[in-house]
Amino acid sequence: MVPLSEEKLKAHALELATTLIEENKDYVSAAHIHAEHLHDVPLAARLLCRGSRFADATRLLALHGKQNLVPEIVDTGLADAMGSMTDLLADFRSQLNAQVPRIVELRVRRATDPLAYFGGDPTMGGDMGVDIPDNVSLAPTDASTLAGRSMFTRYTGKTGKTGKTNMTRQTSKTRRKEERKRASGKKGTVYEEEYLVNSVRRLIERVNSTVSEVETLVSALLRRGMRERAAAIEKAMQEVLKLCTDSRVEVFGAVASPGGEQTDGAEPETNVNTAEEVSPRGGQRAFADSIAATLGVREAPAVKELKQSALLN
Repeated sequence: MVPLSEEKLKAHALELATTLIEENKDYVSAAHIHAEHLHDVPLAARLLCRGSRFADATRLLALHGKQNLVPEIVDTGLADAMGSMTDLLADFRSQLNAQVPRIVELRVRRATDPLAYFGGDPTMGGDMGVDIPDNVSLAPTDASTLAGRSMFTRYTGKTGKTGKTNMTRQTSKTRRKEERKRASGKKGTVYEEEYLVNSVRRLIERVNSTVSEVETLVSALLRRGMRERAAAIEKAMQEVLKLCTDSRVEVFGAVASPGGEQTDGAEPETNVNTAEEVSPRGGQRAFADSIAATLGVREAPAVKELKQSALLN
């Protein structure tokens, strides 16, 4: 390896640290670069605070004889972290308060008026009570079999292949369009309930990943003598976890009881067999998959528990 000059080495280290901060959001690794290679201890401590490493930031400042910067750097980092966490928990709370009642409302509407909910005739449908049009003519006619054929192509079969190709393309286009509708979960569509249920599931998973961050933040606040702030953030987290537990019962309550699991477990198998027999195509497949997911068994996500600090109890 060709040795680099000290200036080039510092330039490379600074460039790497900047990339870690701006693109990767890896504040801890960037802090190590600033502390060990660029010898910028205050900036390294600030980056450690942004990475929720408040104890490491305090230790770094103490090792380099900069204890007087602890209130300025660590306390400011704690205040910023608490503000961001408070906003995040408020977003969790508002999303749950908006989506869970909407899911309950949609399920009541589905039970009372399935015709308006699914957009089909429940008296003509199968086990799911939905009439999914297939757009397939069962009785061939001259208009359907000889359309577009001339006296030169009616016996070659070329036009038939072209028609099948065009139909396949149209089916794929319709399926992609319907899958986009399903992914967007627009309000008022049949895909809204499935979208909201998946959204609540993702929110609970996000809350679970936030529990450890809150525990670290509470411990750091207590070390700096900010007892009231620590109690406030812990209480806010407990409220969000309680909302998640309640929504887990309301949204995924169908799988809570053992009897419900056995009953719901048998229905999806029947739906799958029916789907294989009917073999929906195009947008009908996305529609049928959405109905199966909406009416099928939903596995309830687990909700983590917050380890309450002994200093606050």
